[in-house]
Amino acid sequence: MMRCRQSGSRPQVTARGFSLVELAVSLVLGLIIIGGAASVYLASKQSMTEVEQVGAISENGRFALQLLKSSVRHIGFYGGSNPADIREDGSLAAVGGTDCTNEAAAYDTVNSFFAVRATGTPGTSVSVLGCITDALANTDVLVIKGVAPSPLYDANPDDPNAPRDGTISFPSGAWSDEETYVIANSERGILLDGADTPPSVAVGGEFALGVAWPYRMQIYYIRNAATPTLSRKILAWDGAAMSVQTQDLVQGVENVRFLFGFDSTNDGSVDTLGNLTEVGVPSADNWDQVMSLQVFLLIRSDVADPNYTDEKTYSLGDLTITPGDNMRRILLYSDIAMRNPGLNLRGGA
Repeated sequence: MMRCRQSGSRPQVTARGFSLVELAVSLVLGLIIIGGAASVYLASKQSMTEVEQVGAISENGRFALQLLKSSVRHIGFYGGSNPADIREDGSLAAVGGTDCTNEAAAYDTVNSFFAVRATGTPGTSVSVLGCITDALANTDVLVIKGVAPSPLYDANPDDPNAPRDGTISFPSGAWSDEETYVIANSERGILLDGADTPPSVAVGGEFALGVAWPYRMQIYYIRNAATPTLSRKILAWDGAAMSVQTQDLVQGVENVRFLFGFDSTNDGSVDTLGNLTEVGVPSADNWDQVMSLQVFLLIRSDVADPNYTDEKTYSLGDLTITPGDNMRRILLYSDIAMRNPGLNLRGGA
């Protein structure tokens, strides 16, 4: 507050500052405003962190389900041939490196679909199927074999006038020396190296009107890493031979559970839902009757959030998990109908 006092011709100005009470009130009001702004900022930052983490794990989960759906829908597909009617070519080279064992062996087409449990101490790595040494304990492992839906023909099947000589040559240049193929018709098939000469598919021969399909072996599992990862073992060229190799697919997938819908009464419809143990018990091996698959994926964030505690209980079919840590998670589920049920598929122990 200023006051003017007349003294001759020049006014005099006197000034008075804030009192202690006014200063205290101003400081309190300032602290309230700053505190409110800080609270809004921290809440916004926390919300942004949550949105980013949930968005990332949702995207990862959808991609993981898409991969599994694509593979499961082609279980048991060998281009029209029954997997039990496919024989190995006499010149088929052995799998390089470490092959999987028993029913999981890369070239065992009879056992084209089954699952096992990587049982062990929680949080540790488990060896399973002879070719996996780093499976996360107490997660499911799914074995899938079949052919890719990328057929190769003698000639363009859409052109009835195209010359046919019994040699797989269409599309031109598609045949690869670094692949394994199944050449099959409706009666039989043969598994062979792309580097070898394929048999004739001319009319009158053993593989008359046969079609060549790239062979695929995939074993899905959770790899025990710093961040658990959905991975798979595949059969692929390593520069010298076909070998079983590891592909990391989606980080953050920390558990997977499979339930199987199968026809236990052989009436052509699903009447039982069970886990892999219930499907594959020795006295009632029902893998050849499985017609659908339920997939439960539990996906977590890459980093912990100290301001968050996951106290939820997640139900993965017949399995429940309560983490109690600082990771955000989502649970995804999908029910997948198999397109090729009942093709002499079998389970492994």
